[in-house]
Amino acid sequence: MVKSTRDVNKPFISHLQELRSRFLICLLIFLSGSVLGYIIQDKILYLLLLPLDQALYYSSPAGGFNFTFGLAFLFGFLITIPFFIFHTLRFIEPALPDKVKHSFIMIFLSASLLMLFGIIFAYFVSLPAALHFLGKFTSTQVKSLISTGEYLSFVTRYLIGFGVIFQLPLVMLVVNQINKLDVKTLVKLLRWVVLLSFVIAGIITPTPDLYNQVLMAVPIIVLYLLSAGSVWFVNGRTVQASHLGRMGSKAT
Repeated sequence: MVKSTRDVNKPFISHLQELRSRFLICLLIFLSGSVLGYIIQDKILYLLLLPLDQALYYSSPAGGFNFTFGLAFLFGFLITIPFFIFHTLRFIEPALPDKVKHSFIMIFLSASLLMLFGIIFAYFVSLPAALHFLGKFTSTQVKSLISTGEYLSFVTRYLIGFGVIFQLPLVMLVVNQINKLDVKTLVKLLRWVVLLSFVIAGIITPTPDLYNQVLMAVPIIVLYLLSAGSVWFVNGRTVQASHLGRMGSKAT
């Protein structure tokens, strides 16, 4: 088990050694998860094809090989994400303020749960809706022949993209703990958030159609509004607690 760095004044080489140790642990977990993914590839393939509801094809001799190991690596990567978050937080923990350190376990659990919720949302809501919309452009003369590589890339972007996007509330709350955010400023930034959300959606979504971009941009905007509301609520409680504390001190 890797010991957490508690001394911020440790030599630079010690930090590099700790970083290497944590990286190797994540790499071993990734490899182990990939092996498990290879063993249960039939179940993973069934779940991935469920929203599409049609067979996939490959057009190169190594297409089936690449797809099989792509499935295994995707499973290994998803398994590794919580451990990667954990070791990243542990590595940067000495540089964090004390009030953030006290919330370390809560931050880790929240990041893992938000990642899971994002992947679940993508799988059950966004991905089926996108596939349904794109499937409308087929006809008796024009039929889809979806390749294994393109579909795997499509699904991977959606699952991981939404998993990362759902970290937004946690990131804003942690930043607010370090340096209080002004809710009025957050509201004023909404127009830029809307613009940025569509830019991010255009980068993540593998298709240029507006429908897919809206499917990914709208959750970003909603998450930002929820994050701003959470910051407002937390800051309001902090101000109220501080006010009550001052009243109590005056009374004594």
